[in-house]
Amino acid sequence: MPEKKKTKNEYVDSWMKRLKAGLDYRKKYSSFQRWSDYRKMYRGQWDEGIVPVNRVFSYGRSLVPRVYFRSPRVCITATNPELVYHAKVVEAVDNQMIRETLLKDTLKRAALDAYLCGTGPIKLGYDSEFGYLPEQAVSEDGQTVTQVGRKEGEKIEYHEGIKPGMPWALRVMPEDVIIPWGSTSPDSLPWVAHYILRPLEDVQQDQKYKNTDKLKGTKTPDREMGRTRPEFRPREQRDKDVIFAELWEIRDLKAKRMIVLSEDYLLMDTEDVLQFEGHPWEFIQFNVDPEYFWAIPDVSILEPQQKELNEVRTQSSRHRRIALLKFLYLRGAVKSEELEKFFSGEVGPGIAIDSESLANAITTLQPHIPPELWQEARMILQDMTEELGFGSNQMGQFKGGTPPTRGEAQIVEQAFDVRVDERKDIVGDTLVSIVRKWNQMIFKFWTEDRVTQIVSPEGTPFWIKYTGDQLKGEYFLSVDPESGMPLSRALKYQMAKDLFNLLGGDQLIDQVLLRKILLQHYESVEPLASNLLAAAPGQDARAVSALRQPSPMGAEGAGGSRQRPLEFEEAKRKFTQGMA
Repeated sequence: MPEKKKTKNEYVDSWMKRLKAGLDYRKKYSSFQRWSDYRKMYRGQWDEGIVPVNRVFSYGRSLVPRVYFRSPRVCITATNPELVYHAKVVEAVDNQMIRETLLKDTLKRAALDAYLCGTGPIKLGYDSEFGYLPEQAVSEDGQTVTQVGRKEGEKIEYHEGIKPGMPWALRVMPEDVIIPWGSTSPDSLPWVAHYILRPLEDVQQDQKYKNTDKLKGTKTPDREMGRTRPEFRPREQRDKDVIFAELWEIRDLKAKRMIVLSEDYLLMDTEDVLQFEGHPWEFIQFNVDPEYFWAIPDVSILEPQQKELNEVRTQSSRHRRIALLKFLYLRGAVKSEELEKFFSGEVGPGIAIDSESLANAITTLQPHIPPELWQEARMILQDMTEELGFGSNQMGQFKGGTPPTRGEAQIVEQAFDVRVDERKDIVGDTLVSIVRKWNQMIFKFWTEDRVTQIVSPEGTPFWIKYTGDQLKGEYFLSVDPESGMPLSRALKYQMAKDLFNLLGGDQLIDQVLLRKILLQHYESVEPLASNLLAAAPGQDARAVSALRQPSPMGAEGAGGSRQRPLEFEEAKRKFTQGMA
């Protein structure tokens, strides 16, 4: 007998039960209740009277810069030799998207979430922050229907990293992500839910949703009013007049649906066109739990030692205050004016004592600071170092006493690199997965001509026109992350100087362009530097250069690029000829 189709109310109720089970699963089998405390430790928010030594912050600030990519780039390698040209174009497109979508900041914030909470969720999307519908794609005038409301001219989305007609990736708070009860791995989730707190007015203006006129909205949870629910993180709200809507955005892999619920109403239930190679989600987890989905935060391991270290330092501070020089004197033995001489700071004052014996009149107290406290602090720091693998070298600290030998330092650094490289590989794998899913999006949704610049095999840059379908083909890409060094003005000058020394005088190299590359780095100091380049009397420098080395691929002048972008197939033929 076929199963009876559920009504809308039964459908919503069934999903709310699943979400409730997911909340209970997180509460029971994760350190969710402690995440807020871990963030307070990182911020340096301690109880009054505590003298902290904030290793949670210092370890975090040393770890995160080592695992994320300061200048993230990808290298695309085609598995089919006929698609080498396609891979070159895709690589240029991907690296441009990485810069424009602020992916570097997303990876950095997610890595910090993984350090503090165990899991750093990253949500992927296209065109709109709150769900993409192909029928609401970019219009002719460049406006994106999904980013503007029903009122003409008013935006309802505000994130700078989300641009019309572009893929994006954003960090999401771990508290706002719900996964099914009993899930053990990000690779086997039947659905993922995202809790979104959004202004009710924007929700009602969003053209993707229905039934929004029935929503009443809610104020943000308020601790003072006793309205804070344990499953939602409390948020301060200054403007008490603003009403918010609590949304549950569900990505159902089983039915390939995107579902949005609010206040027991179904706002959206449509095909999820962004499910490429699984959910549009990625998760950074440094310390995977052997049984449960939610990973182990580094801070949860450091917390006991951090509290002990704070207690030792607080006790040491109190002992130090007690250990200040103190003295007792017999009442009436020292007059007030004589005490003033004692505290005046003058050299050699004479203090009169009204007593038969000085020993009976004044007694000095000189407490001491227990040396065991310093030894205890060193033991705690050693424990923390062993747990996370950070020593004084990795913290950028000077180590007193007899320094280690070069061999000893290399052994320690190699052991540290193994642990950090594992975490960097995790971030790199996340970058790979993000770019792979981005590519699937552009292959499907970029139907109009776009322009990008690549470099020919001869080294000449040129512009080409392409569509997503032309890039797709029938091939697979291997994506390897790189971490390039951020280019400064000094580094660019040094690279230009090295290039000039290496290729100067080579007849196969455009010497005029080579000198121009070097001279342009002096223009910030001397604007006339580029005028130093001149040809022999009666000769044009660029003409001479062009005669010696014709510009490849039809570029206008040596080193220049065509003003007219080449058609995709035309550029492919020239690119292939350059490789031959």
